[in-house]
Amino acid sequence: MKLSFDFSIQEVADKFIAVAKNRETGTVEQVFSLNETGALILKGLQESKDIPVITEQLLTQYDVQPEEAEAEVKAFIDMLANNGLVTL
Repeated sequence: MKLSFDFSIQEVADKFIAVAKNRETGTVEQVFSLNETGALILKGLQESKDIPVITEQLLTQYDVQPEEAEAEVKAFIDMLANNGLVTL
């Protein structure tokens, strides 16, 4: 799995703003908001972490069951893929 763009993530108040930039031109392609969980997952993907590693990060930060954490990670990655932000 590979991110399709370079991302910068900034925290603003209690939300996170992600900016997707074209790797070749630096042009901003998309801007969207994330919650803390989405930001953690996207940061993990930026660091080339796989689903089990990102899931483990969620488990250490939140009181959630392993199956629920993995489902969250997979659903977020699917959303990114459906919007052309990651290739599976």
